[in-house]
Amino acid sequence: MKHLKQPFHAFTTKYSGRVNQIITDLKITIAFDPKVTKEDSVPFFATKALWDTGATKSVITKSVAEKMGLVPVGSTNVNHAGGSSVANTYLVNFYLPNNVGVAGVLVSECPPFNFGAIIGMDIIAGGDLAISNFDNQTWITFRYPSYKGTDYVLEANKITFAGVKKYAPCPCGSRDSFGKPISFSNCHGKGL
Repeated sequence: MKHLKQPFHAFTTKYSGRVNQIITDLKITIAFDPKVTKEDSVPFFATKALWDTGATKSVITKSVAEKMGLVPVGSTNVNHAGGSSVANTYLVNFYLPNNVGVAGVLVSECPPFNFGAIIGMDIIAGGDLAISNFDNQTWITFRYPSYKGTDYVLEANKITFAGVKKYAPCPCGSRDSFGKPISFSNCHGKGL
């Protein structure tokens, strides 16, 4: 039996109760090509990372950059809550939980926080992210790179209209311009 190579990597983290911040473990390494160099041969720095959909780019704190001995590859103008400033930039690899790796991340330096990094939209938008609050738990699940679209409307329709025959009148009662019932397949059954 031939095994298919997994086209993405993923992780799921569960929190007790409803949380107002998503913070996960993160390992940071100097930038390297994982196709050429084995991951376990490169030292890493372990920290916590805040997931921030309001951050355009990912950042690391100045103390993380110093502890890792990173050498700046440039600088950039950074806009933040306190205004704007010029910050050093570094090229690193990020390893999220379950060893979900993102190579060649250009990060800028940020002031100290209670965590060592912020995961911004440069990484979030490259994958598929879902946050659920069910049964007094918050779940975050993320796969990278993006593998396929997720459509909760289709999922809800599968549950709501389970058992409806494809060409039966749609249970929602929709009618065409002549007053004739619209078939389920041409209404809420599209894509099911």
